[in-house]
Amino acid sequence: MKFTFGSKELVRCLFNLGFTPRKQLGTSHQKFIPPYKKIPYNPSQRSFMIVQQGQKEYDPHARTRYIRQIMNFGFSEEEILKAFRKN
Repeated sequence: MKFTFGSKELVRCLFNLGFTPRKQLGTSHQKFIPPYKKIPYNPSQRSFMIVQQGQKEYDPHARTRYIRQIMNFGFSEEEILKAFRKN
């Protein structure tokens, strides 16, 4: 996926995919819990995703890392693209 996004777009995408945010307490990072119906069982994978807030645009490595983390929860690249395009 060759497009740019920041924290607002990523959070909107996660909401569209069914992720649930946890309360953010005095930090620039927020934890998101995926919809459990989609998660394939993998004991070595975290059961949550941490998103750095307040970024207008993530660097290419961070974008790739976030996309890979979402895909590890069982979402396809097409589903992720649709969620980013959805308002």
